[in-house]
Amino acid sequence: MKRLQILTIIITAFVSIFPFCLLAKISSPSEYLKVHNDARAIVGVKPLIWNNRLKSLAQKFVQDHRVDCLDDITLEDPPPENGPLYGESFGSIPAKNQAGVNVVKEWVEKKAKYDYNSNTCIGGRSLEDDCLLYVQIVTNGSTHLGCASAMCQDNQDIIVSCYYYPEGNVLHQRPY
Repeated sequence: MKRLQILTIIITAFVSIFPFCLLAKISSPSEYLKVHNDARAIVGVKPLIWNNRLKSLAQKFVQDHRVDCLDDITLEDPPPENGPLYGESFGSIPAKNQAGVNVVKEWVEKKAKYDYNSNTCIGGRSLEDDCLLYVQIVTNGSTHLGCASAMCQDNQDIIVSCYYYPEGNVLHQRPY
């Protein structure tokens, strides 16, 4: 009888958690690196190297924003005041059947909004069309990467943050 109770508890726990597993897939470091490094290879930039310290910073960022799901962030948020300057990109995607790495794929698609000759975003900058997300990915000076994702508290979206070292998007410098 006791075994039956334990089995019932295990099955109930599995059935309760399983739908959330279907909503979002965890992306591995190799998946994040592949998307970044494929985009970098197209423009002749050396591949990034995974860095667990940067991943920890990204993980802290996404955990800090699980409740607001990035609703309280603007492009004007100030950078950290102390310590080395990291490049950071963040975004979200509907959770259903998605992986965090798909957010990075959307950043790569923003290449269409970047004009290399003028080194500017076509049509200016906005949260939706910011080509600087792409520019950070292909910045030649950045050598290390760490990314993390988390399910928003409402279970509707996945948020993703990637940290880069050294930072990219240096004013008046082309990325490559």
